[in-house]
Amino acid sequence: MTKTKIPFDLRAWATGFLIALTPVALASTPSFADDDPNNSNWPCVYRKVPELSAAAIWDGPAITDTTSWRKDDQVRKLSEYLISRRIKEPDAEAAIKKFADSLPADARDAKLTELFAAVLTRTNEDRKVVMSGIERFNVRQHERAKDIEKEGLSLPPDTVAAAAGEEIPAGEIGKLSDAETKYKWEVRVFQEKQANIPLACEIPELIDQRAGDIARAIRAQMKS
Repeated sequence: MTKTKIPFDLRAWATGFLIALTPVALASTPSFADDDPNNSNWPCVYRKVPELSAAAIWDGPAITDTTSWRKDDQVRKLSEYLISRRIKEPDAEAAIKKFADSLPADARDAKLTELFAAVLTRTNEDRKVVMSGIERFNVRQHERAKDIEKEGLSLPPDTVAAAAGEEIPAGEIGKLSDAETKYKWEVRVFQEKQANIPLACEIPELIDQRAGDIARAIRAQMKS
């Protein structure tokens, strides 16, 4: 599976802007979607698409009903099982085949289409939660960066540089004030959290890839 390529080191970026100590440097946390005003809080390379459409992953019958599947316990439970990324692809394919084989021939394609509708609906519900969480996290980091920048303005430049990664001479470590020690700790926590953004950004892509895999597996069991 191809991993999302991150265009620059976010940890290095976090270090760099803290050293800069300018209001401009922290006024706007970099976003890979700055060209789209609706995605200003979206920090990922993977383009933010609010909803995955059936046309993007499905070449079967048109999806006109996205709710009736909730009344079918078998479809409801199977769709929940299928979208789980913990379930290996061969196991998902086997579950789909078992379901398809249990259906009357004249109802097979319609029921499998309903199963896909359930998978698509659940996928969009899942990705909405994940994407909202990533955006909220990015906003919190943006605000935290501004707070840290303000704290750094009242501290010696050497302390700020050290907090960003430079070594402090052994003889100076014990001379740090409580404020300086607190600042170093806050920068470290910020950097560690910032380094998690690329990992979080992979999740929506994995969700979409999973939905595409399931769509193909369902289509493989259809008669037409």
